[in-house]
Amino acid sequence: MKRLLPLVFLLLFSCHLSDKKLSNTSTESVINIPAEEEHGQEQATHNQFESKNLLTLKSNLKKTKVALFLPFSGKHKELGWSLANAAMMSLFDNDHEHAIELVLIDSKETPAEASEAFRQVVAQNIKIVIGPVFGNLAPVLEREAKRNKITVISLSNNQDLIGKINEEGGIFVSGFLPEAQIDRIVEFAMEQNKANFAVLAPNNDYGRTISSLFSRIVRNRDGNIITSEFYEINGLNIDRSVERIMNSFALAEGAVVKKIKGKAKKDVKAISEIDRIFPEVIFVPDSGKMLSKIAASFKKLNVDERGFQIVGTSQWDDLSILNDSNLYGSWFPAPENERFRNFERIFSQNFSKSAPRIASISYDLTAAIIELVNQAGRGKSPLAKDFMNYQNLPTNGFDGIDGPFRFLPNGIVQRNFAVLQVGNGKLDTVDRSLSKFLKY
Repeated sequence: MKRLLPLVFLLLFSCHLSDKKLSNTSTESVINIPAEEEHGQEQATHNQFESKNLLTLKSNLKKTKVALFLPFSGKHKELGWSLANAAMMSLFDNDHEHAIELVLIDSKETPAEASEAFRQVVAQNIKIVIGPVFGNLAPVLEREAKRNKITVISLSNNQDLIGKINEEGGIFVSGFLPEAQIDRIVEFAMEQNKANFAVLAPNNDYGRTISSLFSRIVRNRDGNIITSEFYEINGLNIDRSVERIMNSFALAEGAVVKKIKGKAKKDVKAISEIDRIFPEVIFVPDSGKMLSKIAASFKKLNVDERGFQIVGTSQWDDLSILNDSNLYGSWFPAPENERFRNFERIFSQNFSKSAPRIASISYDLTAAIIELVNQAGRGKSPLAKDFMNYQNLPTNGFDGIDGPFRFLPNGIVQRNFAVLQVGNGKLDTVDRSLSKFLKY
């Protein structure tokens, strides 16, 4: 709890609530007052600071407003407050000149509600927005963002948002994009001389989309797709899907298919084992209990002890997989873990709860905005083009908890991923991420 007191002052000096309905929960969400003390301390804190004149501090100089457009109510409010807390941590760590002021605006839950709430951003003449979290809320903001020269940095990984930016405003996509993750893991697998791939994905829109994306990227890198299999999201047909994918194969070039007489005088095609090309890499874009169930099925059904590598996405970056022995040796792309684990520890000390994995994005975006505002000058709001204008060779971007990242003209926030391997209670980095970007 060493950083608790500074965060109280940070909230009061650098942030205000634009939605009065949130004012009674702001102190609780930032400093986590115990439930039994909540009501008494809340009033005492209010009275204490209402009676003091804090306007003589350096922090009262004109600041650049930055909206945290996050879900502060509804079923995702805990996530929203955690992301706001991460931004507060970043403000304390990085805003030494008191250059920005965080304004909390509840994005609510539906596109219509988000569009209505975004009017507060426009009304307050705020030009930089962190959020929303979910991809379905961002599209309704594009028109107003461009019209009012507002830079919206969505925390989602919705690829449909790519290309929604111009030099003055629009939407950046800062989540961990599936395409970048897939390209990284396919590249690494092929560097290990593994060229034959298969996909085992859920039978829903997400599964079909990511399966198609994986197949396209493998072919673009001159790899081979052996098969794509789908399982029902209730998990009832997992064993059947796993068995099909393990028994699938392609024919080697020049393979000879012989015909032999089978029962009932029917010809049967005979293919020698040496002419069968089985998957060397099996991509499983799922997580949690379903991933565990799939891994157990592979272990149970691999009676021939066939060698193959299971790989996934950054969805796997969860402590729950570390004790699953069926996943030991599996790979997935993600930011290197050391910085996030340190951030997670400090977050837990301050707020008595675990940091959601995307909290680091909120932290890093806040730090990047502080850097850009300091470059632009006190009280000024950088335009979208300023996010893409890098003068810091050789990095050509920003360095954060999740490693280097930069904003691209197509609206993507580009990242360099490492490849992590699941070990016994730990994640090992088997291929480090690059520490810089080529200048485009």
